Formats: sequence, C-alpha cells, structure tokens
Amino acid sequence: MDGVSPSAYLGILGMPGLTAYAGLLDVAAFKEGDVVFVSGAAGAVGSAVGQIARLKGAGRVIGSAGSADKVAHLTGKLGFDAAFNYKDGSVTKLLREAAPGGIDVYFDNVGGDHLEAALFAFNTFGRAALCGAISQYNATEAPSAPRNLGLAIGKQLTLKGFIVGSYNHLFPKFVQEVGGWIASGQLHYDETVVEGIDHMPGAFMGLLDGQNTGKMVVKL
Repeated sequence: MDGVSPSAYLGILGMPGLTAYAGLLDVAAFKEGDVVFVSGAAGAVGSAVGQIARLKGAGRVIGSAGSADKVAHLTGKLGFDAAFNYKDGSVTKLLREAAPGGIDVYFDNVGGDHLEAALFAFNTFGRAALCGAISQYNATEAPSAPRNLGLAIGKQLTLKGFIVGSYNHLFPKFVQEVGGWIASGQLHYDETVVEGIDHMPGAFMGLLDGQNTGKMVVKL
C-alpha cells in the first residue's frame, strides 16, 4: 500500500491490526453506540481497537495507559473520548469516572485489576474480548484480581477469549477497510523503533514493561 512503511505489515496491517479488528467486531460483537473500554490502549493492538471503535460509531471510547504522555496521545491524535493513567490510583475508580454510565464492550489486553474494573463497570449484556493478560505474564505470585467474576452472572455478560489465528478468514475484509482508513488519514498508527538486532532482548522486555507506543519494531 502506498504511503505506509514496510513495517506496517508487522503492525496495523498485519497480525496486531487483525487482532484489533476481529476482536472488537467479531469476538466482542461491537454495535454502533456501544461504550468501549480498551486496556493497554497505547499499544499496537489497543490503539487500533479504539480508533476502529470510533470510526464504527462508538458512543464513547475510553483507554488506559501507563503514562501521562500516552494518555495525551490517546485523547489527542487517536481521538479517544477519555483516557487515564492506571498508575494514578484504583483502576475501578478511574474507569468509573471515565465511564459514569457504564461500559458495553471491554477489549482486554491486561487482565488483573483492569478486568476486575471492567466487570464492575459493565452494563447488562456487556461483552469482553479477552486478548491478553500482560499484567500477569511475569508475575511470581497468583493474581489478586479479578475477585468479582460472579457479577458476570447477574449482568449476563459474555467473556470470550480468542486467538487471532482463528479469524484469518476476515483478513481480506480487514485489509480493505483498515487500509482505506489509513489512506484517508482517518486511522493513525505509531511505531517504536529500536536499532540493531543486539538490542532485541531489551526491546522485548520494554514491550512487556510498556515502553512502546504503538508497534515495537527492531530495525536490522
């Protein structure tokens, strides 16, 4: 595609982009007017989820990220309606303030306290696409949350885990639609580029620690 870097096919036009597209539209069964919450919203997947939701007519798009700069990026360039730094306090409280009317869709990249917060915030018949649980990948102890899974019963929630490889049939439609948004300037993507293969281990650890905005790319 004209006007995109070759590395875009590792990110927005590749597996991360398809993950966002399939997870939001198929797994979470997004509907126009839904209030959408995305955790890890400044990463390659999360940033695409929020923008796709906005372009598809979300009632409100909310993101969480790990720094004030990322929060400003979400609500500025990427067009999220609200965002918060999860390090500023209780995620449950921060989400309640950002979505006082509750949420309909949660795209989960983090797990743990973010999933717990979403369960509290869900409206009846809410849907969650469980994509990742990065808060637990390097944990040395069992996670303390979510402790409120019982809410899924009374609220009649759908919590669905997924692997993007099961949705490869959507790839042609995804490339056509997302590619069109990129070409028109309606959808933006970011890359954090690290130079040199010898820096790959550090880049990977930085990815897990949230040091990237958008797709983490190692340039050879």
